[in-house]
Formats: sequence, C-alpha cells, structure tokens
Amino acid sequence: MATPFHAHPFPAPRRRPLALACALALSAWTPLAAAQSGAAAPAVLPEVRVLARPFPPATETATVGGLSSAPLAETPMSISVIRAGTLRDVGAGGLSGAIRGEPSVGDAYNAIGYIESLQVRGFLLDNAQNYRREGLPVSNHTPMAFENKEAIEILRGTSGIQAGTSAPGGLLNQVLKRPTVAPLREVFFGLSERGSALLHADLGGRAGPDEVLGYRVNVSAEERRLEVRDAPGNRRFASVFLDLRLPDRSVLEIEGEQHRYSQVSVPGYGLLDRNGDGVAETLPGLIDPRRNLNNQPWSQPFESRASAASIAWRKALSDNWQLALRHAWQEIRTNDRLAFPDGCSSGPVYVYPGLCGNGDVDIYDYRSDGERRVNRNSEAVLRGKAVTGAIRHELTLGLLDAEYSERYQPRQAYNWVGTSNIHTPVVLPADPVPGDLNTLRDSRSREFWVADAMRLPGGWSVWGGARHSELSRGSQRTDGSRALSYDQSLTTGWGAIGWQPWTGGMAYVSAGTGVESEAVPNRPSLFSNAGAVLPALRSRQAEAGFKQVLPSGGLFSVALFEIVKPFSGDLPDASGTSSREAGAREARHRGVELAWSGRPLRSLWLQAQATLLDAEITRSPDATEAGKRPTNVAPAAASVLAAWQVPGVDGLQWINRLALSGRKAVTRDNSVSIPGYAQWDTALNWRLRADGRSFLWRVGIDNVLDKRYWREAPTQYWGGTYLFPAYPRTFRASVQIGF
Repeated sequence: MATPFHAHPFPAPRRRPLALACALALSAWTPLAAAQSGAAAPAVLPEVRVLARPFPPATETATVGGLSSAPLAETPMSISVIRAGTLRDVGAGGLSGAIRGEPSVGDAYNAIGYIESLQVRGFLLDNAQNYRREGLPVSNHTPMAFENKEAIEILRGTSGIQAGTSAPGGLLNQVLKRPTVAPLREVFFGLSERGSALLHADLGGRAGPDEVLGYRVNVSAEERRLEVRDAPGNRRFASVFLDLRLPDRSVLEIEGEQHRYSQVSVPGYGLLDRNGDGVAETLPGLIDPRRNLNNQPWSQPFESRASAASIAWRKALSDNWQLALRHAWQEIRTNDRLAFPDGCSSGPVYVYPGLCGNGDVDIYDYRSDGERRVNRNSEAVLRGKAVTGAIRHELTLGLLDAEYSERYQPRQAYNWVGTSNIHTPVVLPADPVPGDLNTLRDSRSREFWVADAMRLPGGWSVWGGARHSELSRGSQRTDGSRALSYDQSLTTGWGAIGWQPWTGGMAYVSAGTGVESEAVPNRPSLFSNAGAVLPALRSRQAEAGFKQVLPSGGLFSVALFEIVKPFSGDLPDASGTSSREAGAREARHRGVELAWSGRPLRSLWLQAQATLLDAEITRSPDATEAGKRPTNVAPAAASVLAAWQVPGVDGLQWINRLALSGRKAVTRDNSVSIPGYAQWDTALNWRLRADGRSFLWRVGIDNVLDKRYWREAPTQYWGGTYLFPAYPRTFRASVQIGF
C-alpha cells in the first residue's frame, strides 16, 4: 500500500508554472505593442490564478526500494513519503512527531533528549541496520536533523530487498535537499510556548558559466525548552550539497552535514508493585507529563556530535544506461549521561522491572562518555532499460562494501546512588566512578544484488531481485576478553507479480526474505554470554495489495501482509543468569493497511489511513509469553489528516490531524495494558506575498484537548519495561520568508 505524503500534507493550491509564465509574458508584451503602435494601453486585467497540487499521491515516487523509477501507484511495494513541507506543517521536531500520522509506524522508546527509535508493522527497527541516508546505511544513534531533508521515506515490509541484514519491519530512508534550478533564499523562525526558538536558513541555486555548479546550503540554530520542565537543550546544524556538471556529461556530487546536539534526557516511568511481591503489575495513575525524573543537581545532558558526508559520480553511459559510484562516511560521537530511574530496592522484595507500590524508584548515575560509531560505505550501481521481444526491462546491478564499528571508553559508570520517588523526587549524591567494562563491536558486509522489473503485455509485470551478502561480525570486551566473531554468507530474495486491469488500477502479490543479526546486551550480571554477537536469522514475508488512482491525483490502496520472524530468547543456565540464544523465539504478524487520499471537495484535501494488526508470539521458552501479543504493539491504529482552504481569505489553510491507537500490552503475559488513545492536533497556515517576498505564517496546537495518556510501553533489549506519557498541550508559531 502506498500512502505518500505531499510537499505539504494537504497542499495549498498554487499556480501552474506554464500558465503563470504565459500570463506574465502576455502582460509584458501587450503594453509594449500598444506603445509602439501609438494606441492607448488597455486596462490591466486582474490576476488569474490557476490551481494545482505539488506531489500528488498518484505520481509520487521514492528512492527506497530501488527497483523502478515508476510512481508508487504502479509498484508492488508499501512505501510512505513524508515531505519537508509536511514536517513543517505538523510541527515535527523529531521522528516521533513526523510519524504520528502513519498508523503502521510507532514509537519504540522515544524519550526526549535521546535517540528516537521506531517500529514498523509491529517490529522494532535496528538502529544500526534499518536506517538509510540517500539509500546507504547509517546509524540512527543520534537525533535526526530535518533542515536538509527533502523527504523521509518509509518502506514497510521485509527489508531484504535493499539491506543485507536488517529487522523485517521495513526501512527508513533520508532524502537530502539538492541544488535548486532557480535561486532559493528562505529563512524560517519558529517559537513554542516554553521558549524553544529555531532559526533556519535555506539557500540554493546554480552558479558559474552555463550554471555548471549547483549548491544547497542549510544552517540552523535552536534553543530547546520543550514540553517537560528541567530539560533544557540546544543544537546547531550546518550542511552543504554541491553538484558539478562535468564536460563528459557526468555529474559529481559532494555533500556533508554536521549536527551538534545537547539535551537533558527525560526517562520513562514503570509499573507499580502494589502487593509487594516483587512483581510490578499496576499502571500508575496519570502523572504530571511535564515532570522530569532526571533532575538531580549533577544531571548532565545527552550530547551528540554527528557528521556525515558523501561523494558521488553519476554518468549516463547511453540513453538507457546509467552508472553511479558513491562513497559515504558517518561518524557519531556521544556522551550518554542520565540519572536513570530503574527498579526499586526499598520494598520488602526487590522489584525489576518496575517501581515499588508507593512510587519509590532506584536512581543510578549512568555515564558513558566518548562513545564513537563509524559507518563507511562504498557502492557501485548500474541501472538500465532493455527490451527482449514484447518485454520491457528495468535492470539494476549493484555492489556495496559496508563497514560499521562501535568504540567506547574502557569502562562506563552505572552506579546505584539511592532511592527517589516519582511523586516527591529526592536529591541524591552523585557517583560517577567508572566500573562496568564496555563491549567493542565491528561489522563488515560485502553485498552484490541484481533486480529486474519486467513489463509484459496485457498490463502484467514481474518484479524480482536477489542480494548476496558476505557478513563478518565480531565483539570483544574493552579489556580484550570475551573476543567473539563469526562469518556468514547468505542470500535474500524478493519477487512480485503485478497486474493493471484498467487505467490507474494495480493488483499485486509479493514475497521476500530478510536477515537480522543481534548482539547480547553488555550486562554480565544478567547474561552468561554478555556482549556476544549472535548468528543471523532469516525472516519471511508475503503481501497482497491493490492500488487505484483517484480523480484529482488521489490514491486508494489496501495491503494484506504476513511476516514471520525468529529472534533471540533467554534460556536459564546453571550459574543463575541467562544465556541469550538466537532463534529461541518467533513472532508472526498479520495485518491489513488501508489508505485513501483525495479531494472530496474543491476546498478540502483529505487523507485517511488505518492499520489492523494481528501480532502473536508463536514460540518462546517463556510459557507465559507464547500465544500472546508482543508488548507495545497496538491491534489497531488510524489517522485522519485534513486541510481546508478557508473561503474568503486567500492562502489561508486549516490543517487538522487526528491519530488513534488501540491498547498496547505492557507485560509479556499481556496481563497489563495501556488504554487506547486519540490525539487531535490543529494548525493554521497563511501564505501571502508582499514587497516581492513570500511569507508563510504557521500557528498550531498539538494535543488540543490536553489528553493525558500513556503513549507507549516499550520493553528494552535488556529486559526493562517503561512507560512514557503523552506530551501535554503545546502551542507553536513560526514564519517562513522567501526572498
């Protein structure tokens, strides 16, 4: 199912460029001709505005997936495209806000002041494998900056089509802003109610003889005073994208960005142990969502300094064949610090995960400074078109050499400093002395893939691809102990059959596999094989769907899918700890996705989406988990986005977004769940021109009704279970000026 967004979620009408150019030429030529003939110039006619929409869903395309240049409405894949204008219109400052209108995508431990993780179709995306930047792997272990992003693309389904190893839910790809043909000079300034302020400049155009050099520069600075008290932060961002048109008709692209981010983190809550038996089983009452439990005198911010760059050479070998060579690099340096509330030792029995019944919680002084993550990727891709008889081919051949490493200081601090309370926090002493050893990890993947999208007579099409990967994984403790490594070769395949029975309609079926690799958490007190890299496991997917182009560029789509994923489980051993073993558990997720986008009225653009998900743990060494729903996964979710062109006020648009979610299990046995919820966000956008400048004013309110609810309940890979409250009602305003 393709549910692409547009440049704005429901774009304001704009002039068609050709009609506008003709009108301007006519208005310039008529007075001149009249003056030359000596006749009086006719009266100037009022402006005629011809309306059109940028990026209609029926013609939206995406780079993720990579098998064809055809519109998403004509491809057998489920892909969403969230464009830069949409991110501004809905006030998204991070991934959590960006995906609120995507029912198949959800939060997964999205704490303020930390990295944002996502789950797709109920499966958690791997932060080192499932995120892409211009199609190449990047680590998600840094907050994402949106200033230089043209779009966020989300592929839903088994991601083996584009990744050698990755979680099966899908992929997220960042598309960068490129040089513009016409000069671009744009400044954005935004404010929110607690004093957050963002200033962003976006410059683009072409220069030099025959405009051979294109450029795009984005610079921003933000002071962050977010929804939660006692969580100040700031960030600085800069990026540049250059392209050079070479004499041999090839193009050289060089780009880079740097993002400096500092923010006091906001940790989650937990279930309460009301009966004192050591097992937390009760949801806390609705708490003040503006309270930050990480509020000790010694609390330090989470800090990230992320840099990324790439160089690419693209050459048209002929009218039908193109070659692209790329090398990309990413480095992330973080200082991860937190007064971490986790577990409770003040009751009659130690509680973990969770809190004591009265709200007591243990506080740990956690500090891991000097973390370093590096990605290096080199890729060669040959794309072309060919014809064999009555069959038209779109062919792709590619090579990728990808390296990833994680480096840490010899030891990190994770020290118990006392007990506080979620209702009446207590000041506690610091203990920053490093104690626990860290685990260093290395990964290298060499991949070769081939794909063919074949168009047959009668509206039929056949799509297929295979990716062969040579994997090397290794880990060792920072003292050189517990050195583990393995090598593995694997091939992932994907195929689909499509049929277009009439103009604008397409039915398809597809099937594919994916492979995932996992490392055991670095907790020797819990795992006898702590820090080990586990063998890769294979997931399977099948999908069937139908798409129909609607009048005015709208699109209807439905997709049914099933994903089966084996993953690790914990087996008790004689030492009293557990051994985490690959393949000990299995999950099966079946679902249906529905989407409709179009214009029921001339002045109203509407987009509605819904996802029904039957997710089940089909195999587990824990008998209480087998046959139950995975934690933090809703059985149903939906969203509606609407934009109404307010009559009588030129350029005024009223945007509303309603997001709904069903209940989510908190515990593996499903005995505790957080209730379903609904959230309404609203905004007014007003576009106008004055003194040769364009202005776009935005005012918005998120969580208009100030609903109090638990928005997510993630269980982390080390076994901790947490609760995150919804953000309170928040006001925002901004102005975007084009010169």
